[in-house]
Amino acid sequence: MKIIVLINRVLYVYKPGAVALSGQIDQEKTVFMLNPDDEIAVEEALRIKEKVERCEIVLMALGDEETNRTLRYAFAMGGPKIDKMIRIGYDHFDPWTASLLLAKAIEKIGFDIILCGSKIIDNNSSEVGGFVSEFLDIPQISGIVNLEIHNHERKTVVERYLGRGDREEVECPLPALFSTARGLNDPRYPTAPDRFLAERATIDIIDPQCLGIDLTETETLTPIKKLAPPRLKTKKVFIPDINLSASERLDMMKSGGGTQKTGGAILEGTEEEASQYILDFLTQNKILKEGSAH
Repeated sequence: MKIIVLINRVLYVYKPGAVALSGQIDQEKTVFMLNPDDEIAVEEALRIKEKVERCEIVLMALGDEETNRTLRYAFAMGGPKIDKMIRIGYDHFDPWTASLLLAKAIEKIGFDIILCGSKIIDNNSSEVGGFVSEFLDIPQISGIVNLEIHNHERKTVVERYLGRGDREEVECPLPALFSTARGLNDPRYPTAPDRFLAERATIDIIDPQCLGIDLTETETLTPIKKLAPPRLKTKKVFIPDINLSASERLDMMKSGGGTQKTGGAILEGTEEEASQYILDFLTQNKILKEGSAH
């Protein structure tokens, strides 16, 4: 059995305010990382290999030389369990063209199962899995939370998450593509020996021109017309009156600045008096009927 795992390098913003009003991203407040959903796909491939005999895992990514670091991190998750790494040298990410390149490369090397993440976190896109399955003319099941392989029968039984706690069980023949959802597994952390092994591992580079695709004729189905960064929201800082005592300033800070909404009141007195005030208020505003509280 040969498993192809599609992984992606994404930009993660770990500090607020990284996107300026001009739309430019402050690189010092961001970091590139393996897409979390793809990390789940790598973990699932490793678990399948631990159960199925004669299983081969191939990691495949699309991008420039910086993508090698992401591939090596994914390799380090499995170490010697990962058999091969492939990178297609195409760094202009468009879902349609990228999926076409991935499908052509997968078709050349052969496969039984393709695993990928349900979406990528940098632009919340989830198109590649569907496009690849369409190009290869194979079934696709998205959002899986459980996967059982019946290798001798050449089929799988999977569960999909439908929302609100509902799940759907689907039986699917192989070959097929599965996009993983969170909750399928907990990805393992790479160990130090596997990280050293990943640094020495070979990455096979595929030139897009060798796949028989004329990139000048491919059409972008999802062009970006405009980027609109979110507006900055200013937060009013409350400064207590210095003429008040320390306890009064603390009370004002607890009440959110001492501002009261129209019609609000601070109740004083005993518990019985406060309770009676609340009952009278609810009765007068016809929230409770007279005598219903007794």
